[in-house]
Amino acid sequence: MPALSVLFAAFFSSHSVAVECYSESPTVIAGGNVFDYQAAQPLSGSERKHLQAFLKKIDRDWQGSASRIVCVGSETNARQAIRNTELALEIESDHRREMTFRAEVYDPQRRASYNEGFRLYQSDNFLRMDSRGPDGNIEVMNITANELVFLQRYFVRKPKPPEPEKPEDKPTILPIFPDMIENLLPSIQPVDEVTTLPVEEEKRKKREKSDREDDSEPEVEYSPGGVLNEVVRHISLKGRTLEIDITVYANGYLASSEKWQLR
Repeated sequence: MPALSVLFAAFFSSHSVAVECYSESPTVIAGGNVFDYQAAQPLSGSERKHLQAFLKKIDRDWQGSASRIVCVGSETNARQAIRNTELALEIESDHRREMTFRAEVYDPQRRASYNEGFRLYQSDNFLRMDSRGPDGNIEVMNITANELVFLQRYFVRKPKPPEPEKPEDKPTILPIFPDMIENLLPSIQPVDEVTTLPVEEEKRKKREKSDREDDSEPEVEYSPGGVLNEVVRHISLKGRTLEIDITVYANGYLASSEKWQLR
């Protein structure tokens, strides 16, 4: 197992819902560059067997709760916004070659429900997420008969400004994972991966909600370019309890952490 995989696995073996905002990701700690392209590795024969056994055990409906922490503010003045929700999770397999994770989430504080989910595929000896093709390749950190840890990387671009631009001022369109892209993205603050609205649009929406909510969060300031996210999902079965940890690093720094506990 590569050194980075060992570091991720060790991190999640002791991970709890308590987090340190903007702490370095395991990639950074290991001396790696989060912006470098990382090729996924095919699963070994033993990993495929462990994966089949694990998916068979969790193939059913689950009920539980989740606690989510989002880091807001600057690195020097960070605070944690905490959200607790209730969950109904359906895990369904197609002969365990395709696994669908479909969750209905209820937020009692906001009195709102929404859906979350993703699909895992076993294709060409790779584990893939939301796509059967190579574009869905994910990095597997650890697989046992009771645990699956994997890393997804993706780049979120800053939305284009509404005002028209001159052709000579338009930025060069970059591939998703170019090498050394950080030279083109100065001073990007870590952000939550689900935040994709421009600052002004975010402000407008928050003003509209201010009469209904007492816990509005400071808007996230964007810098030119975008954000490279590393999303680590740790799915583990402990007796009759299924735990799912989801940790998001933005440009190498912790942006949010969520823990699901289901039975």
